[in-house]
Amino acid sequence: MTDNIDDEFREIVAQLADLDEDSLDVDDVDDVDDEPPPVPPAPPARTTYELTSPRSWSPGPEVDDFVPPPPLPPARRPSTIAWSGIAAICTGVILLGGVILGWLVGSWATPLGFISLCGGILVLFTRLPRDRDAGPDNGARV
Repeated sequence: MTDNIDDEFREIVAQLADLDEDSLDVDDVDDVDDEPPPVPPAPPARTTYELTSPRSWSPGPEVDDFVPPPPLPPARRPSTIAWSGIAAICTGVILLGGVILGWLVGSWATPLGFISLCGGILVLFTRLPRDRDAGPDNGARV
């Protein structure tokens, strides 16, 4: 053997170049079948779905079964006690705002404004109804 791979390759090519189809033995060649290769089975049928756009949707028949709820009864006018509570809250806010802005002396306006604000809130909370009308249902259920 030669040490050079290129020389070995040239020798192999020279030997093969001298060969032609007639010089080959039938035994040297693998048996080749003349039959075509088997046909692979067909893939299963695919189900296709037609894509529709939102524009192709049509609404169903118009159903008019909405019944509006009955209107609320008219609101009652606030009583004199409720107006006094609102006035006390406004007075307290004005007094405390005057102290913060420096318009009033804080020694007398701060305690008076705080008492007025707390008294007005207390009056309005005491005016709230004690029991609420729950109506025919028991409220939301999950």
